[in-house]
This record gives sequence, C-alpha cells and structure tokens, in this order.
Amino acid sequence: MERTERERLLKRLIEWRPQNGILSVYVHVDPADRSQGWRIELRERIRALAQHTSPHDERRAFEAAAAEVLERFPEHGAPPEGRGHVGFIEVAGKRPTAVWRDMQMGPRRTEAVRYQRPYLRPLVELFAEGPHVGVALVSADRVRLLEWSLGAMRELEDWELTLFSLDWRERKAERSIPGAGSRTSASGRDQFGQRMDANRQRFLREVGSLVAKELGERKWEHLIAFGVEEYPRELADGLGTASERLHTVRHDLVSEPEGQIADRVGEEVGKLNANRGLELMSEVEEAIGAAPGAALGPQETLEALAEGRARHLVFDAARDYDGRSLEADLAYDDGTDGVPVGERLVELAVATNAAITPVRGEPASMLEPHGGVAALLRY
Repeated sequence: MERTERERLLKRLIEWRPQNGILSVYVHVDPADRSQGWRIELRERIRALAQHTSPHDERRAFEAAAAEVLERFPEHGAPPEGRGHVGFIEVAGKRPTAVWRDMQMGPRRTEAVRYQRPYLRPLVELFAEGPHVGVALVSADRVRLLEWSLGAMRELEDWELTLFSLDWRERKAERSIPGAGSRTSASGRDQFGQRMDANRQRFLREVGSLVAKELGERKWEHLIAFGVEEYPRELADGLGTASERLHTVRHDLVSEPEGQIADRVGEEVGKLNANRGLELMSEVEEAIGAAPGAALGPQETLEALAEGRARHLVFDAARDYDGRSLEADLAYDDGTDGVPVGERLVELAVATNAAITPVRGEPASMLEPHGGVAALLRY
C-alpha cells in the first residue's frame, strides 16, 4: 500500500539518528497572548537543556542548534504565522540540518527536548487531530470543494450551475370548458420550476461523481458535506459507493469566507474523531479474550509493538506517561536513552506500520483501567 506524505515523513524522522542527537521543538503560538508566554516558555526550555549539556564541543553543537530555533522566533519580532510550529534540528557544530513544519493547529503545549532521534509523539497527535478532509459546500446552483488539514483550508474546485435559457415568460393557463373530467393545465411557471429542479438534480449528481473521483485520489480521512434541504442528498446520489463515507451537516456555508469555514469544519472533525475513538474502544473490548486479541497496558503494548504484532495503537492523548520506557529486557530498549513511554509507543508503531489513534474524553476514560494504552493485534 502506498504511503501518504505524512507517513513518509514520520518514517524518515525515526530513521534519522545523528551522532549528537536531535533538538525537537514544538511551539504553540497564542496570538491573543500579549505577554507572549509561549516565547518565554520556549527560551526557558532551551536554556534548561543547555545547562545539562556537556561543555566544549558538545555545548557548541547544542548552541548552534538552539540558535537555529531562536532565530526563527526572534525576541522582539512579530509572532510567526500559524498557531503551531514543529522543528527538528540536528545537534551539530556547523550548519545543522533542520526540518520545520508550520500549521494552523497548535500542539497541546510548547516543548523543547533532546533525544538521540526526533521526538514524534506531539506531531503524531497533531496529524491524528487534523487529518486530510474533503469538504463540499452545497447549494442549489453551486458546489465548492475544499480540503481541510491541520486547521487550514484550500479550495480545489468551484462549480456553478449555468442555465442557457433564463429568458422565460409566464403564460396564462388555458382554461378548459367546465364539465366532467375538465382540469386546468400547468402554468409556464410550474413547467419552468420543474425544469429547474431537473437541471439542479443533474448538476449535483454530476458534481458528486467528480467529488468521488477526488476522494479516491486524495485519500481523505473524511468527506463532509455542508448544505440545507435536499442538496447534500442529491450530491450523494452521484458519489456511488463513496456515499457511505459522506458525513452531512445541515448548515449553509457556501458563501462564507474560508476562515469561518475552517473553524466549522474543525468542530465537525473533532466530533468525527471522538466517534472513531468510541468505535475503536468497542473493538478493543470485543477483542479481549478473542483471537487475535488485544494488548492492554503500556508494558504489554510495548512488547506487542516491538514484536510487530500490534496493528492499531490507541492511547490517552492527555496522559504524559512520565518516566523512561518500562524495563522488560527487550532487545529494542536497554532503558538508557531516557525516551519516555509515550514516545516509545509511538516510535514502535511508526516503525512497524501500525495505525495510531490518540483519544480524549470518553474514549480515554475507557482506557483508564489499562493505564491509558491498548492495541489491537494482527496475530
């Protein structure tokens, strides 16, 4: 199966292990915070890391990596665009290699850590909470197709129904001679309305087939249609089997600006993510005691991931899982590199092509008896 761009990025990052390690930075910019507490937090975290760095060559290498970060967020400069900023900077004395990614969604907090490899858990959480989503805004005579990802919108298509014979006149209905079986014929207005309905239905079905094609090519996690009356249903008629993946919201957004649309889509994506979390927890509960089964708790899940037996990792996104990986005399971890449990779970899932779903709220509470972690198994 062909990997997505995000999957390829994560694979490259877990394989990147330079000699002196990686400085990983997650910055959550709050434009409304006049004190710019996020900037203070970032500098304090980098300063604390510098204090725990050995002197001489290693200290100079770390300072070069730190300078790369601080130059991107100058002390008296304007806040950078986007709420979220993610960076991985090689700890090297000269021209450190750096990978940066900016987005409209912010990580849950500002962090700076140094490990032998990139710190991926917050990035994986962002990817899960802000998947690629197709968005269709539907009205009687217009359909806008957009893509939402990590809080940002991008317009792909804008189709509009065009009628070539709008110059019509209302004609008076012919009156029949009163008597048994007599009736009044339809007016010109009724006939025009019927033609308009037929044209609209054909237009929306044809656009639906085009949306289905985009859905197949772009690998959207969800497809959401916003519209009122019967318009989303008529669009769905053209989607074919893809209509099973359509999530409909009875709300008219077709003429709204992209910023407002992005916020509304974000709300719906949050609901869809929560529903998916509940579905996964039901699968976990059904798998307990059945084949191939489920791994429950951090230790059992770590072992299943290390052995390549886990196909889907589920964990509580709000839990920190403080401390290093649990000791189990496993070949993948001698317990000396200081990587916390949550990060190790994510690393192993990426390395073994397991799906990853962080959950919050009710699904997370269902994980509480299992230490906040479970995995569905392949075998």
